Amino acid sequence: MKNGAPHVKRCFFGCNSAEGFRTFFDFLPRLDNARIIIVKGGPGTGKSTFIGSVGKAFADQGYDLEYQHCSLDPQSYDAVVIPDIRAVVVAATGHHVFDPRNPGAVDEILNLGEYWDLDAIRPHRREIIAINEASEQKFHKVYRLLKAARLLLGNVEAVYAQRRDPKEIDKIAQEIVAFFPDMGITEGYGAARHAFISSITPAGEIHNVATVLRPDTQVLALRGESGSGRSPILEKVGEEARLRGFDVEFFHRPLDPNLLDHLYLPLADLVVTTQPEALSEVQPLATFDLGDRAAGTLGGHNAELVEDMVRYETMLQEAVTVLAQAKSTHEQLEQYYIPNMDFNKVDKRLRHTVEELLRHAAAA
Repeated sequence: MKNGAPHVKRCFFGCNSAEGFRTFFDFLPRLDNARIIIVKGGPGTGKSTFIGSVGKAFADQGYDLEYQHCSLDPQSYDAVVIPDIRAVVVAATGHHVFDPRNPGAVDEILNLGEYWDLDAIRPHRREIIAINEASEQKFHKVYRLLKAARLLLGNVEAVYAQRRDPKEIDKIAQEIVAFFPDMGITEGYGAARHAFISSITPAGEIHNVATVLRPDTQVLALRGESGSGRSPILEKVGEEARLRGFDVEFFHRPLDPNLLDHLYLPLADLVVTTQPEALSEVQPLATFDLGDRAAGTLGGHNAELVEDMVRYETMLQEAVTVLAQAKSTHEQLEQYYIPNMDFNKVDKRLRHTVEELLRHAAAA
């Protein structure tokens, strides 16, 4: 058992983006002596409750946790990570189906489908298929709307990108690197971990970067418009951090996973963020404003930019509305699974899983 109250970080397992549903399947910076339990089962089979219960068992033991929430239902869990013992319990169904990468050595499958009454579910196969098809149509519409929103935002980015000064971008990156603590001479190359800590959900955009913060975490803020160079700066800073031996957590932008919103260096306990407003209770150690330093004048583009941003916001909100409809449609599936599950057996399997992970913790 660990001492002290556990720290709980909240991320998203995957994200609805302009590229469709994206996830990185990236839970730990290193997989040596890791344990990953992949939970499978239909909607309403208890995956989220199972994952949450595992997390609670280890939080009660004082272990720090990272919960990865569902982008379709932010109140539900898709995964729990217990970093100190390199353990993960993750749901792998729906839009985020995946199989073990290192079966037996690291990963194993736990199938909650073993505890349902198949004979009671099969007579509803037509209804289940129809609901799944209707839900998929909603998701495809969401992704088309998000792609349109991304293209509109691209118009804004192009204006700012043409005016940014590459030398100033590099200079700002080096000024941020100067805040790194001295690691001395290191031979190792820091590990990179990629994840989402924000998501586009039926409730709108949700940002959880504040959950990274610990009492002594230091924050560096990057301010600027889309296209002003924030993501390239984060890429440069992250690469330099890895060269100096720091592990780096790269948190990607929900709408466009190719771009970055934040970096976190656990060893340095340092966050570099493009969303200081999401950390309103923390005074940044320093703020770098790209509008003042790295971008030129906008000329006569102001009215055009305002128009594109209004259309972008409208398109994004429409996507959120349709996503809420997709959630409502998808939830109809639960009526065919919940009444036909043996949750006593699920609870028994839960206790067995917790015991297995406690033995893994003791060995680790």
